[in-house]
Amino acid sequence: MLADFPYRPFFLSFPEFKFFFARGSSSLSKARALRLFRVGHKGVSSNGKAAEARLMRNAGEAREGGDSRGVDRTARYVLDIVPESAGPRRATARGSVIHSVRGPGSQTFLAKEHSAGIVLKPGRNFRASLGSDRITEYDAPVGCLVINPAGVDSTFAWSQARENAVVSISPEALSGLAAHESDFADAELDPPAFGTVDLKALNIARMITAELTGKLPPNELYLDSLLTVFGVHLLRTYTGRGRPAVSSKGRLSAVGARRVREYLDENFARKVMVAELASVAGISPNHFIASFAGTFGMPPHRYLINLRLDFAERLLADGELSIAQVAYLAGFSDQSHLAATMKKFRGRTPTNAGNASVKD
Repeated sequence: MLADFPYRPFFLSFPEFKFFFARGSSSLSKARALRLFRVGHKGVSSNGKAAEARLMRNAGEAREGGDSRGVDRTARYVLDIVPESAGPRRATARGSVIHSVRGPGSQTFLAKEHSAGIVLKPGRNFRASLGSDRITEYDAPVGCLVINPAGVDSTFAWSQARENAVVSISPEALSGLAAHESDFADAELDPPAFGTVDLKALNIARMITAELTGKLPPNELYLDSLLTVFGVHLLRTYTGRGRPAVSSKGRLSAVGARRVREYLDENFARKVMVAELASVAGISPNHFIASFAGTFGMPPHRYLINLRLDFAERLLADGELSIAQVAYLAGFSDQSHLAATMKKFRGRTPTNAGNASVKD
């Protein structure tokens, strides 16, 4: 349910509803990558060189069977780093795109290009570092975005099969886009915290994947256009020139509010953590609740309840499902939970809300 893919639940059958709203939980890391990286930087920073030297000393066997078990000694192109067995890929004028499906393993590399990975299948217990010795463990829901600036060493390890889109863009190409954006080519990329969800990036990644995996040969010009859109999105969202996530009046910015609203519209039927929403908005969890309330006029928990009740009432009015089924799909623990919550906040019962009947 991205901004470009309207949310239309009534066009789904009940089995599709169950699949779409399958319960689960995800935990987004609260850590923030503090380091800023130059878009046009082609070399390796002092920290990057030290990390590279350390990794070189510990290097073992080269990658085997699609799993990276060694270390790249010099910066290489992303197409050369991600094994061909991972999936279809295509080089374009500005960079490259890959649809990657890989089994459990690890990856340690140093790339010549700026690269980004967008998660297409959720995963848990990822371990990663970026430009330092610090290892972060995080869960990666669909839409999770990891940005790896050019010339910065990184490590990733995953314990289960993963599917993601990999987008790379050369420093020269991104500098050119930056010049078109603001007449300056020295914009700085600020990678988001591991676990951050970016719905716009996911939207672009899905279009790239569809083109790479379609029945017809991929159109290079179309893919390069998507890569350009992705590059502009990076510049507008993950550089110092981007709009602040919190306004001066203690409210979420228009961009932050839109991201949170879209994320809740897609995930209201499962348990959502404050830290998760704060990561989507790009601000500290300590400031998120007050900023959310200042923007939406109510705390996040109440907003989530309203979304669930609105959805439940629409299903009940439709009359196709039992109250128990509606409760499950709307994110309530059971029929009694739905009834108690609806009575408290709407002053009526599920039976009064529609024509649904209790079915065994």
